Amino acid sequence: NNSYTYYDRDVTHNNLGYSDGFMGYGNGMEQYVKNTWPQSDYEMISGTLPTYIDKQPFNIYYMTVSGHSNYTRSGNTMTSRHWDRVKDLPFSDTVKGYLAANLDFEDALAYLVGELEARGIADDTVICISSDHFPYGLDSAGTLGNMPYLSELYGYDVNNYFERDHSCLIIWSGCLENEEPIVVDSPTYSLDILPTLSNLFGTEFDSRFMVGRDVLSDAPALVFNTNYDWKTDLGTYYAASNTFVPKDESTVVPEGYVEAAKTIVRNKMRYCEGVLDTDYFRYVFGG
Repeated sequence: NNSYTYYDRDVTHNNLGYSDGFMGYGNGMEQYVKNTWPQSDYEMISGTLPTYIDKQPFNIYYMTVSGHSNYTRSGNTMTSRHWDRVKDLPFSDTVKGYLAANLDFEDALAYLVGELEARGIADDTVICISSDHFPYGLDSAGTLGNMPYLSELYGYDVNNYFERDHSCLIIWSGCLENEEPIVVDSPTYSLDILPTLSNLFGTEFDSRFMVGRDVLSDAPALVFNTNYDWKTDLGTYYAASNTFVPKDESTVVPEGYVEAAKTIVRNKMRYCEGVLDTDYFRYVFGG
């Protein structure tokens, strides 16, 4: 959604394999959505759905935009559009504006699932929903320890990067609707998505090429950020202070555990940088 050249996505997404179908506002999406800020996820999904829903199997990637800032009724079309649905909630106007804007994505998903069910293909469809960043527009000048609107939304004071960047990954299929939800509460991050989905689909791959893990496997959890902070099932390491905080008072941390994890994180970071700097996958797989 929105400008198709933003962040050079007309280049990067073609390289991801969407050269036959990558579309944004300016190279096709304008026939489905109005030119507002932000543009409507509901209009995007409801407009484009007929172009592929009868062409099974399909692999569709949507980048949503309706939930982007700012969150005033005068500055955000989606906030204004859905304001009446949130106006009585017990939050500040800024947080209510954020929730209102994101209701457009909620409506888009409800429409999508309804159409999949109507065609009898919901049980054979998987939807994966992941955020790419925290809602930084809530506190445009905020810093860690001083992010009042984000803290209000989350329900706790945001004092470090892990608290700030905490979000949910949702993997849905119609065939699981009548099953108990499978909840993964161990540390998980975006690099875990690809190996998890690959195993769910039975795709053969070399796990050495993937920094993340299958979160439904028994592989130990390890997530990290570019500040070299990391988190495991045993606790959290803060690189700036060289401090490891165990998960709780009963957690037993083996001797050498922290240093070993620090080494693994450094190696994973080097690998991530090397893949990009050397075009490593082209070397390995050709092309």
